[in-house]
Amino acid sequence: MPFLYHIQTWLEELTSRFLPKISLPRRVEHFFDILIEKLLTFFRLASLRKDFTHSDIELRTTCFIEEARKRGVRFKGFRTRFGYANYFRAEIDGKVFRFEGLPIADFVSKYKVKFVDDKAKTKVRLRAKNFPVADGRAFWFWQRRKSIEFGVNNIGFPLVVKPRSGSLSRHVTTDIQTIKELKCAINRAVVFSPAFIIEKFLSNTFVHRATVVDFDFVACVKQVPANVVGNGYSTIRELIDEKNKDPLRGELHQKECTLYKIVENETTKNLLAGQGYNLSTAPQKDEIVYLQKDSFLKLGGDLVELTSIIHPDNLKLFRNVAQLFDIRIVGIDFLCQDVSISWKDQQYAVLELNSMPCIELHHFPSSGSPQNVAKRVVDLFFKYYV
Repeated sequence: MPFLYHIQTWLEELTSRFLPKISLPRRVEHFFDILIEKLLTFFRLASLRKDFTHSDIELRTTCFIEEARKRGVRFKGFRTRFGYANYFRAEIDGKVFRFEGLPIADFVSKYKVKFVDDKAKTKVRLRAKNFPVADGRAFWFWQRRKSIEFGVNNIGFPLVVKPRSGSLSRHVTTDIQTIKELKCAINRAVVFSPAFIIEKFLSNTFVHRATVVDFDFVACVKQVPANVVGNGYSTIRELIDEKNKDPLRGELHQKECTLYKIVENETTKNLLAGQGYNLSTAPQKDEIVYLQKDSFLKLGGDLVELTSIIHPDNLKLFRNVAQLFDIRIVGIDFLCQDVSISWKDQQYAVLELNSMPCIELHHFPSSGSPQNVAKRVVDLFFKYYV
């Protein structure tokens, strides 16, 4: 069975759907956090360390911690025998706070902020409030035949298939053109999760990520498929090697990186062959040669910072989405051609939300002016915690 490869994600999905949700007062949750911390440290199953490095923890947390330290906050990371967990303790003025990944101030929200990580429920709520979303719906792994009929007859190709939960574009397939491709995409999605979503693929658009902090500050990046730009004399092989030398581009296992080295695979060969190119071809000056169809960062995609040109209508849309879910830090993935044009005047769709956004995308773009989202998160920390 495919779920044997991702037992944890399968269990998380099933328990979140079928077990009753227990909501405890923040004071009670705080008590149990302290209790678990003391038990684990007492029995030496874990320890609190302050000597963690960038390579030990997630980059979004590193960005936040570095900014918060400027304002006197001290941190310790929770280390187990398997390395650092994603839990931290912050101390300032004799007060102690605990958080996972980022301090998202979820305790002041009217709703459980994890709700937004359910792509299907989020899509339903957004559609009900007339926000632009891509047509689609969720299915369970035993509904493969029904999902295929829905995709072909109700939406039509091209399609996208993705797990119902999860991030970082894991097990996502885009631009599906045939029933055979659709079946393969569904099988790929259920390796990761027992539930998946089929939705319309919007051609001639780019994936963007907007991060909203405290219903006000907005930063936005565009994800661009892996590519090289010709200089008139270097071959595509040489251009790839040169781009991969960028110190900001790392290997997939490196936690301190946002951008990664360009991946060369069958898709690369097919895209080049479609233009009559190969790795020995020297593109013309300023010619963009795409090496992947999808804009996934793990394939070597670029990040273009566009915060300064966001259209006012789009800014309002992002803030309204955050207010709809009463969430103080949220990542909004959406499709459009040009973020400087109102969403009302172009093909536009909100794809999904993330309650623990990768703020580092805005700190380390491949082009454009970096945005200090971490500073805004620190402001939020002092406002709601301290």
